[in-house]
Amino acid sequence: MKVIILILLALSVLTFSQVLIGINGNFATLQESNGFVELRSLDQIGASFVISEKSGRAYFIYNKKITIIEKNGTVSVDFLDVYPKSAIYTKDKVMIDIDLFSKIMNVKKYETATGQIALLDSVCILTSVNFSQNELRLSFLGFPFIEMMKVSTQKSKILIQLAPCLSNLPSTNAVKISQDGNVTSLEITLEKDAEPSVTVKIDRSSMTLGLRFPQVGREVIADGVSWEQKVEKIGGKDMIVNYLWIDPNLVELKPQISGGGIGTFESVEKMVARTGAVAGINANYFDPNTGLPIGLLIVNGKILSLPYGNRPVFVQTESGSVYIARMYFDLNIRVGQLLFLVKGVNTVAQGEVLIFTPEFGITIPRRDGMIYFNVVEGKISGYGWSAKAPQNGYILAISANYEKYLQGIQIGDKVDYVINTDFPYPIKHAVEAGPLILYSGAPIPDRSDEKNRYGGNIARSNATRTLLATLSDGKVVLAVINDQNGSGGVNYDDLVEFCMNKGFYSAMNFDGGSSSVMVIRDQVVSKTSAAWTRAIPVSLLVIKKNNK
Repeated sequence: MKVIILILLALSVLTFSQVLIGINGNFATLQESNGFVELRSLDQIGASFVISEKSGRAYFIYNKKITIIEKNGTVSVDFLDVYPKSAIYTKDKVMIDIDLFSKIMNVKKYETATGQIALLDSVCILTSVNFSQNELRLSFLGFPFIEMMKVSTQKSKILIQLAPCLSNLPSTNAVKISQDGNVTSLEITLEKDAEPSVTVKIDRSSMTLGLRFPQVGREVIADGVSWEQKVEKIGGKDMIVNYLWIDPNLVELKPQISGGGIGTFESVEKMVARTGAVAGINANYFDPNTGLPIGLLIVNGKILSLPYGNRPVFVQTESGSVYIARMYFDLNIRVGQLLFLVKGVNTVAQGEVLIFTPEFGITIPRRDGMIYFNVVEGKISGYGWSAKAPQNGYILAISANYEKYLQGIQIGDKVDYVINTDFPYPIKHAVEAGPLILYSGAPIPDRSDEKNRYGGNIARSNATRTLLATLSDGKVVLAVINDQNGSGGVNYDDLVEFCMNKGFYSAMNFDGGSSSVMVIRDQVVSKTSAAWTRAIPVSLLVIKKNNK
């Protein structure tokens, strides 16, 4: 047996980022912290990961190679090579040293044009560049991916960096091409005397960049939905603002969870493309460590996450009307004649009464001191822990402190949700975020308190912002606000003034910063430092009402 020792870094503080892995044109996003990557979301590249209930070991299987991870951090590959202290194994996640992971997967570590780590089995080669009629098509030998591209625009010019990428193409009058290490740079000169908005679409072996000039007016992208891009003065700074002007009588505003379920990540453009939506933006706050949404989340009347604090909620009712409101909302569950207050839905947090729905994308926590019930079609169907909830039901976990009250529960007993709320209309979709900016046409009176409800100086710092507003006629505006000159964006007070000047009725923030994005169909239209966007757990999509 060959023993290889890798040094485990001291992880006093875990800071998470995202790493991309690409094999044979299939890509997945992984969580990374201090040189370790989480073994999750790898089914997209043909790998599988399971944890044995009996032994407690974690098994990672790829390309007929078996990797075993022990709880003490020891990793063994194919029962031959042993790597002590090369994994982090907690109740919430299993992470492995990124260099060892690269070796197991037979990939190399690269840096993209924007500094993101990418683990790839090969590097693209740029083979041709064709530019005509406001469309630039880049063809490759290999598999391009959106995260490898960084785009910036100037008046009559587009600057592109591709990394990692190789090319020996010559320059032309319209397109200058240069190579520096693994970075291919392109400078495209436009005939039009204006700064374009660049949208990017990828197929298997090419990238197509479409040039659009929405600053000349609103562009109708679907019945009831118009897009507009403008340079606006906000807080004394020139900001680029992308707007979606929406008639909710003609479209639906629906929260969309990641394709892997709650607790996993997916980019907004992939959610839009996967669902056939008209457009989308990033939505609520989330825990970057777990991928779990923070705050109330309701989709098609189904509760997927419970509220967090006194934060604002965007609601579309069953009738199609839209509201921004603070609301009282709690969930009780009636089991037979017993009534319990539910402490959490789809969460890894501790709680005396928890519910896990089929949308929960990770393994349901198995804890001593909890009693688990399977509920199918509103009735108790079985007892005991399960890793996943049944498709037509959920898992109900109740603290053993209530065991004496539960002894009479039998198979077939009825189970009901009991919702307590002061919101007066049936809720179809809801997503919580904040801060609340305007309410009923005016700044909120508890403005100072509202700023303090959000950690990390979210309200007071300058940042890219995602904004949702309602108008007095019942229509909706979605906006993403980006800086132009490195100012870092705008703060809460800037947004209050901006929303008042625009005549919005009520307005609230969604998550901002690196999460902020606006997508039309499968193309990013908001101004970003790169054409790729951060993978997130939940988006808000604009969907045609006949697109079920």
